[in-house]
Amino acid sequence: MTSGAGAGPELVTGFGLYNYSVSPVYRPSTGDELAEVVRLLHGRGESPVFRGAGRSYGDAATNPQGPVVDLTGLNRVLSLDGASGLLTAEAGVSWEGLWRHSVPLGWWPPIVPGTMYPTLGGAISMNIHGKNGWRAGTLGEHVGHVVVLENDGSRSRYARGEPGFFDVVSVWGAERPIVEASLEMKKLDTGFVDVLSVPTGTLAEQMALLDAEKDAWEYLVGWIDAFPAGDARGRGVVHLANPVHEALPEGKRGLTTAEQEVRSLLPPALLLAGLKLWLFDSGMRLVNLGKYLSHRAQGRTRYRQSLVAFSFLFDVLPGFRDIYRPGGFIQYQLFVPKEAALEAFTKALALQHELHVPSYLGVIKRHRADRLPFRNRYTSDGYSLALDFPVTPSNSASLARLCREYDALLRDVGGSNYKAKDCVGSLPRRSPGVPRPGARAA
Repeated sequence: MTSGAGAGPELVTGFGLYNYSVSPVYRPSTGDELAEVVRLLHGRGESPVFRGAGRSYGDAATNPQGPVVDLTGLNRVLSLDGASGLLTAEAGVSWEGLWRHSVPLGWWPPIVPGTMYPTLGGAISMNIHGKNGWRAGTLGEHVGHVVVLENDGSRSRYARGEPGFFDVVSVWGAERPIVEASLEMKKLDTGFVDVLSVPTGTLAEQMALLDAEKDAWEYLVGWIDAFPAGDARGRGVVHLANPVHEALPEGKRGLTTAEQEVRSLLPPALLLAGLKLWLFDSGMRLVNLGKYLSHRAQGRTRYRQSLVAFSFLFDVLPGFRDIYRPGGFIQYQLFVPKEAALEAFTKALALQHELHVPSYLGVIKRHRADRLPFRNRYTSDGYSLALDFPVTPSNSASLARLCREYDALLRDVGGSNYKAKDCVGSLPRRSPGVPRPGARAA
């Protein structure tokens, strides 16, 4: 819906498909249309939720109490300064839209999420981090300015460091939507990274490697097999990457969209169907074991990838979340200071076994503390551990209990969680096993 007319109710979900609302949805395609919708809704006394691409795992972009305003129609890149690298864009542009515009001009975003489909405005509201969190911090440190829409349809602009800036960046669910922002982009010599993958036998080994290599590599991320216990707990693979700066022949520098495209060896639908067949505890135990053993057999491996392939691994499988239907899945991401991280993550992995709700995917990263006074800071000089869990009728009660245990663990160690991955606040909201409505996933 693009104007002040009434919008019909639609199913609106979080990325994990577990959290949802049935809400009137408005879809303005211009700034003027957005201002019209905002004036209309506030004139009625309604409190809208402003939504980007719906890539937050939980309920951040749903609204059981009222309307949702979808901002993906405001998706233009407005400018990119070739000298400074300052890019200005509307808030509804996706990270795919950003890189497709900027890479041919020799620039790359300072921080990217794990998928190219979130919007710029949503990422700023969540103050996202990436695989270069130790080097680059969170996204807000690289935002030059934001423009927000006031309730009366007027606009306010805040530069980084101004008091109003910190009322916007990292402030999810804000009453005023971001409509425009600028980013300080990174200059590219090429569009490639050189990657080193290192298999690790334990959680302690993986964390020690991430810490030891953090200053030598631009990007650091570890995959964890969450199924083993005992001496093998936390085994996995660390991926380290640096931008390629060497001179490459013209046309082979990775600075075209064609060179950056990510393609799978098999049709995505076939891959997804095959993965769906393994989507149960013992099946995923074997999948994780196979992944670990293949990397162990290869040992330390070096290879070259495009920035897009390295940054957006799961985008090679569009629609991968659908394998978790009908119950969906959640992700819990624990951020813990360095001194407490090994003990906390060891306990977190043990708890999932004690409650019989194993994580199907684990990811670990190294971080530093924010250097700006964001209102909702979640990083510190430490690590994060993200764990994905399917939601089923048989595991939902235990999963809710596990999340409460993780909440308590974070309180005990002075840790934090992250709103973009927070699906657990509303876990008990609907009855376990109740079928999801058959409408589309937002």
